[in-house]
Amino acid sequence: MLLSATEAARIVSGSVDGAFDVPLTGAEVDSRRVRPGDLFVALRGARSDGHAFVAAALDVAACAMVRYDAELDAIPTGRALIRVEDPLDAYWALAEWENQRRGWRVAAITGSVGKTTTKDMLSELLASKYQVGGTSGNRNSTLGLPSEVLSQPEGVEVFVAEAGMSRAGELDTIGSLIKPEVLLYTRIAPVHTEFFKDFDGIIRAKAELLQHLDSSGTLVVNADDPNQSAFPEATTASVLRYGAEGADACIRDLEDRGLFGTRFTLILPSGEVRVGLGLAGRHQAENLLAAATAAEAFGVGAAGVAEIAPKLEPAPHRGRVHELADGITIVDDSYNASPLAMRRLLELLEVARGRRVAVLGEMFELGDLAGEAHREVGACAAATCDLLVTTGGEDALEMAEAARASGLADAAIHHVEDAEAAAELLGTILRPDDIVLIKGSRGVGLDRTVDALLGLVVV
Repeated sequence: MLLSATEAARIVSGSVDGAFDVPLTGAEVDSRRVRPGDLFVALRGARSDGHAFVAAALDVAACAMVRYDAELDAIPTGRALIRVEDPLDAYWALAEWENQRRGWRVAAITGSVGKTTTKDMLSELLASKYQVGGTSGNRNSTLGLPSEVLSQPEGVEVFVAEAGMSRAGELDTIGSLIKPEVLLYTRIAPVHTEFFKDFDGIIRAKAELLQHLDSSGTLVVNADDPNQSAFPEATTASVLRYGAEGADACIRDLEDRGLFGTRFTLILPSGEVRVGLGLAGRHQAENLLAAATAAEAFGVGAAGVAEIAPKLEPAPHRGRVHELADGITIVDDSYNASPLAMRRLLELLEVARGRRVAVLGEMFELGDLAGEAHREVGACAAATCDLLVTTGGEDALEMAEAARASGLADAAIHHVEDAEAAAELLGTILRPDDIVLIKGSRGVGLDRTVDALLGLVVV
């Protein structure tokens, strides 16, 4: 965004108090994240009202967008307020204006598992040919994504957007903003089931983006996922299918090298090539296949993928492998968790050498499916690990009990209440050459367990 406060106010039918010509280069809804040049948008939430943080935000931000009737402290010198009827509506209107101004090509990624990793992979593949921008971290929601649109540097040619949702209607809203040229689906699985009557409701919610896909663009679907089988019929865009043998894109002759990654033959419409991928787990090969299929729509073919793939690295807390003292290996996938993602990582642990330790946190937002989902993961853990540490409340206990019922010995099962207790326990039970998988929903905070272990010295 390159606007003055006056220009931004004109776009959203607002008025300006203070420094009319202060330049704006980005936008933010979290006062703790504002940077110089930002427009802080004061939104009213369920637990707090952003108007209470305007003064603190203006210590850094150039401007704040507020309600017309908001009573605020005096505006600091060189700062401005944009007053509007509804800051949320104005925030979206400004993001829609910016998206149209940019004229960039948009690739959107949605699904239930692997979205962020696939988004990062696609960004790296496209960066070999284009100036690429996109969403960062978990900024994939109806609140975070407009900020990402408004805060991109100039010159971006392709904007790669991760599109997340927890409730029906959210992807429709996101689609109306970004209007993707390429729409990529990772696997769809039971996540956020707390907010849906049934799994069909999740599938319908994921399909909301289809109506916003450019009719001359490309839909990329997982041919191995029956939940996506009807999606091509909902668009006139071109369709690329990946995954199953005989699809437009697939993998053959996969060599699983455990924590060292995979090697496989990648088959794309542009050709066939042998690929080495250093990210651990078969699921990472599938993520790359999805990203490579979408990259085809932008003219990045098989040869380009083979050149870039060995250089790819996982994002923090999304499958990173750390070596500790005495050969202890930490597989840090602590960022988030769902039943399918849990099972995928446990499969990785199953083929690892050394004593296999699984540190599993609760999975949130599963509603009525929570008990069954945690029992299934517990049973899977019993078959794939030698030592299990479950972290959290009742659902974590369900996971531990299911592991016990599936044959894992009592002495091999531990339960702790939080991430700090998990770190303390691991400090006493880990031994040389252990392989430790750490995964749980974000709210469990197992990233703190990882951070504690990175300073661990085992004696």
